Amino acid sequence: MRTLILTVSSPRRGGLSLSSAAMLVAIGLVVLLVSLPRLREFALRENEEDARALVERLAGLVTREVAAAENPSIETLLASDPTSQRQLDDLEYLDGGTRLRRHGYLFEVGRSPTGAWVRAWPWEWRKTGIFAYAWNATADLVAHPNDEGHFSGPQSPPRLGDDAQWRGIER
Repeated sequence: MRTLILTVSSPRRGGLSLSSAAMLVAIGLVVLLVSLPRLREFALRENEEDARALVERLAGLVTREVAAAENPSIETLLASDPTSQRQLDDLEYLDGGTRLRRHGYLFEVGRSPTGAWVRAWPWEWRKTGIFAYAWNATADLVAHPNDEGHFSGPQSPPRLGDDAQWRGIER
């Protein structure tokens, strides 16, 4: 009869070997290089979708409230709607409530001789968004590709109607 003897070696002290650590770092680097651009694209798309949805919501409020105030501020408009106050808890009002910053976009409402309007544009082009959005009673909801970043930041709001790149958006 034969006897089988098993020996169990004790684990090495000191953790990973240099080659194992290098392999883990390489895998982590590949995951990081593949994931970061996708996460950034996802964040931009989410900011743009949020901006579009808020322009639509503001358009509804402007339509309803425009008779009540000659030139309502964006803060006043949102304060008039309890649902908006509950759902939009991360708003930052700027310029005494005439502008709003949310999810990387700036928003503004106003009146012109042709009627009320709402517009939204990126706080920082290509970092927080690309497209600009607008609504007015005559053009409904429109988007501008803003490919060259002309509409970016508080000093560069979009101009409505003077650019053929504005295109209607289906709701």
